[in-house]
Amino acid sequence: MRRSANQVNSPPGQIALIAVLKAPRDLSIAARDRWYRIPLAKTPKHEFTHIAFYQPACFNPEGKRIKYYAEVTGRALARRLEIFPDEPWHPAAKQFYFKYTLGPLLELPSAVVNNSGSRVSFGYAPLKRLAQAGDILGIFNVFPVENTMCAALKAAGIAFTRERVIMRKGKVKYRLDFALYCKKGKLDIECDSRCWHSPPCQHCKDCLRDKWLKRFGWTTLRFGEHEVLNNVKSCIREVRTAIKNLGGLRQNTTVKNTLQFKKTDV
Repeated sequence: MRRSANQVNSPPGQIALIAVLKAPRDLSIAARDRWYRIPLAKTPKHEFTHIAFYQPACFNPEGKRIKYYAEVTGRALARRLEIFPDEPWHPAAKQFYFKYTLGPLLELPSAVVNNSGSRVSFGYAPLKRLAQAGDILGIFNVFPVENTMCAALKAAGIAFTRERVIMRKGKVKYRLDFALYCKKGKLDIECDSRCWHSPPCQHCKDCLRDKWLKRFGWTTLRFGEHEVLNNVKSCIREVRTAIKNLGGLRQNTTVKNTLQFKKTDV
């Protein structure tokens, strides 16, 4: 089915599109026939050199992981009916798709697993990071400080949504580290990494972001990396106070940890 890649030699500029497979047959097509399809209307806007295949739960027992990837060697525009001539009944039969031709299917040195309960949609990652990530959060630069806060919130029994995406006019406006839904408003908890949030320009961007969110009913709590890693209990006390001020958490709220990126239906 594939050949192994004990090491992933990734020159700078090699970017992988993380593609969520809809069914096991799509992985078989990539391995056997060496192609993958994306609807023309959903064509990724960013350039990519490889495609990495995320296998969802339907791949049981090897679901919720990225195990295989392949180099993109070309693409061509075709109607779905040309790609799948035996499926003229399909609702999208006349729609145009980009058919990406692929090199041999390769296996990562170790699978990138999803143990976080996060839902994964389409996104991008440097190929080198993909090979070294180990878990799905590592691909998308979810910092250790966020994992510490995540564990503390769970231990405190506080319901939250992780990596909540805020859309504006059909585009991603912001991603919230942790979103909590209260009776009198919404709470955004941000864990500020020292290296990322220290520059003055980033501080200004954070202030503008918080003001924008406030207009739409969000209260933002920011905790520094040192604060979370060394005194997370104090952070949780502050979170509890904010929840109380907002009337408490909503009841019967379905909570999902979400890693959500540009979605492409295939």
